[in-house]
Amino acid sequence: MQRLVIASNNSAKTREIQQVFSEFGVDVLNYRSFIDEQVFPPETTDDQYENALAKACFIQKFLPNEWILADDTGAYFDAFPERFGLTIAREFKRLGLKSIREEDEYLLNLYTPEMARGAYLETLFVLLTPDGRAQKAIGRGGVTLASEERGSFSVGFDTLFEAENGKTFAEMPMNERVNFSHRGRAAKALLRELGGLYDKS
Repeated sequence: MQRLVIASNNSAKTREIQQVFSEFGVDVLNYRSFIDEQVFPPETTDDQYENALAKACFIQKFLPNEWILADDTGAYFDAFPERFGLTIAREFKRLGLKSIREEDEYLLNLYTPEMARGAYLETLFVLLTPDGRAQKAIGRGGVTLASEERGSFSVGFDTLFEAENGKTFAEMPMNERVNFSHRGRAAKALLRELGGLYDKS
């Protein structure tokens, strides 16, 4: 394995995953570097592993000799235990929210001062090998939802979720953030599982 290929049409997500894995010396490319953009099948399940696996399998049909990486991420809030989770992006789309700022404002406006602000993000990575084996790893990051956006190193939810060190993800440069963020921790776990399979040559 000399590189990973991301199964996603989300350019912002691609950039973040590239930056995360770059901290560990791993090259990552989007599948669109090899083929035209594809329309992924719609997500029809709330199963995190199945969502990620379906995306990886879809792109592997076009790039059977690559190591295909896909993810599924959920947002979880103590104040809304029966809401959001893996379907948060789908819910925001149904609400007609058209920008990252609108999504952040919508979420912040759901809270009143007395509500619990415990919150975290969870990412599951699935890596599909050319011979069809699937390796998964999970990472969780964040402990509290901030009361306002903070930080300039990143955007979106990174400006709202505070880690154990009291900083939002967006207040940390990537070399610090990988130790606290959901995707950083998931990447570490995945690379530990791969062991000697990764060849930097």
